[in-house]
Amino acid sequence: MTTFAPLDTSRPDFPSEADLVTLMCRHVRHIEKYWVDDSANMGHFGSLDMAEWMPPGGPINEEVIRSMAQELMGYAVLYKHAAFDEALAGVSRAHLLDRLNRCLRWIMAHHVVGELRTTPLEWDGQWGDDWESSLWAGQCAMAAYWVWDVLDADVKEQTLKMLAFEADRFLDVTPPDGRWLDTKAEENAWDSFLLAWAYAMQPDHPHAPQWLDRGKAFALNTFTTDRDRVNMTPIEGRAIADWVKTQTAHPDLTVENHGSFHPGYLGCGGMLMEGRLAFQKAGMEPPPHYMHHVLEVWDILKRFYLCNAFVTYPSGQDWGYHWPGVGVQAAVMAREFGDEIAGHLLWEQTRYTDESMRYAGDGRFDGRIPHAPGGRYFQFETGVMGGLAATVMAGLPRAKRLSADDFRRRQVGTVSHPFVWMQIRRSLAGTFSFCWRSLAHGVMGSVWPAGGENVFGADQDGLVGRIEVDGVRQKPKVICHTDHTGARGFSTTGKLTYAGGKIEQRLAVAALPDGETAVVIDLTTAAPSTNVTVNEGLGVYVMNDFMDGNRVAIAYQGGRQRVRGVGGRARVIETASPWLSVAGCLGIATSGLPLLYEDAAERNTPERWKSVLQDRVFVRPAAQDATLRDYAVVLRLGRGGARRASELPEPVPVGASDVRAYRVRDGKGKTLTIVANFGDAAADLAVGGIGRVTVPAMDIIIR
Repeated sequence: MTTFAPLDTSRPDFPSEADLVTLMCRHVRHIEKYWVDDSANMGHFGSLDMAEWMPPGGPINEEVIRSMAQELMGYAVLYKHAAFDEALAGVSRAHLLDRLNRCLRWIMAHHVVGELRTTPLEWDGQWGDDWESSLWAGQCAMAAYWVWDVLDADVKEQTLKMLAFEADRFLDVTPPDGRWLDTKAEENAWDSFLLAWAYAMQPDHPHAPQWLDRGKAFALNTFTTDRDRVNMTPIEGRAIADWVKTQTAHPDLTVENHGSFHPGYLGCGGMLMEGRLAFQKAGMEPPPHYMHHVLEVWDILKRFYLCNAFVTYPSGQDWGYHWPGVGVQAAVMAREFGDEIAGHLLWEQTRYTDESMRYAGDGRFDGRIPHAPGGRYFQFETGVMGGLAATVMAGLPRAKRLSADDFRRRQVGTVSHPFVWMQIRRSLAGTFSFCWRSLAHGVMGSVWPAGGENVFGADQDGLVGRIEVDGVRQKPKVICHTDHTGARGFSTTGKLTYAGGKIEQRLAVAALPDGETAVVIDLTTAAPSTNVTVNEGLGVYVMNDFMDGNRVAIAYQGGRQRVRGVGGRARVIETASPWLSVAGCLGIATSGLPLLYEDAAERNTPERWKSVLQDRVFVRPAAQDATLRDYAVVLRLGRGGARRASELPEPVPVGASDVRAYRVRDGKGKTLTIVANFGDAAADLAVGGIGRVTVPAMDIIIR
């Protein structure tokens, strides 16, 4: 365990290039343990034995070549930077250059233009001409370019040969198209990135004009909508419509990957920024194609960030939560375009990466995932190194940290993304969302209260719960939903089925106008003789890990506890209470059901990549004949909401089997009645306290 001195965040120039260099220097001691000498003039980082990889298996070439290229980007920056600290890194500049020459030589020799082969590289022991090899080639180019004047001549020659081969793959090639489920935004972005570096490093090559043309085409086709196909605005004398061959995004510029909307893939603009950097470093004006829709997409992406720079995933996340590292896109958005949110994110990302490294204490960026000499976990480490290096290469802005209240104030509003069936409400009290089409075919709601940015997370059954039949977890099928979005909140009502229609769940969800209060109403029924073995409703996820001191405080009727995170005792805490306050910033109250707190005690790696300990708050209703669930839950966000945690939703009799009504008090003291009609026809009925109302089919009204 090493005690690293914390970065000085009080300096007016924090974060500086020197700060990022310090983080990279710390990492060198860790990564050097995985250096392999192949010969006197060749070597590589990481194990080539798949039996040592974690998690087992994976895309081989991606996890070998990409990891090395990203690491070399960091070594190149360290070699050139005045702030490089030999004592901290444990190696000399000459050592860094030796690694750069020998590893680049190894990479080029094992490319398809080279002569060497080794396992486990997939293409007969080599790499290249791959769906993602443009990215690896571009990253190798960035590393080589940064130290070009000191690289060995044969390494430079082979690097240019490799770049020409990879760039030639795109001569006369049309960018691929993909809107639903699997956007081609990332592929088009990294192809344009490679083409930019191939052109900038070999502008006199016979194919350079074609590389430039294809780079422009792939860049412009990174983020495209149906409207671009008819956009006659000129770009370098040609209408945008003439360049567009794809639709990679929905009309609102949301993109899908891994089967659903995935906010991380809006970050493909970062690779476009790295492509622009090739032109900038070569003293050329970057083609405007590399900025097509980038600013609009950034405006969408940044709305998914919390004030501590953690990303929210309201439609699910199948990578890790709360990874450390900085993003080159935030740096460029702040430095070139004056985006203060971007500057704040860069500030917080640097601070958190420092904190994460000091928690690990061994030179790793993230101590929450196991040591691994190869595979995904190895790549996650090298990926942070590559991101830090790219940010230094691009140049840091004078970033300013915003206060938490200022950041939240700038994010206030309600947004609907109808193409991916998602609504998000952001207020000073926190963030609340609901999505009917999430990853893994899930349906989920999420809550991130103000003051709980370090604590709360999300998963594919959030606010919806879990159902097992005969011991098998069931996936929901969405039948229908009705959505309403206003400036100060949203509501949505819909129907799900499970187990081939044997189970029907009807949900009504509302983010109320006060910005503090949200309501979930759940009515779930099962066909006779359905063997339901697990019936757990709600689902609020608590990331009880080092970010919050490995402890989370809960209070409930008759008690309070501090739940230990990693290293605690796995258990389910049965509070016997219909209300619960979590971390002093979220109140949860049911219409009578007792709440349970699942204390996980261990992280869910290596089986999954989520990297943080994940506790859960849920209910376990007892079935009443065909009815599995029939309850309401009120979620109260922020410190004020937690103080009102004990205020329960009050059932209001309506005399209709498909209608449910509850009375709640919002954060401003106003009493509201929420009426949900789960039937297939409009309901006209008397509701106590508000009189006669008409509620459309599968809809909700608030009075």
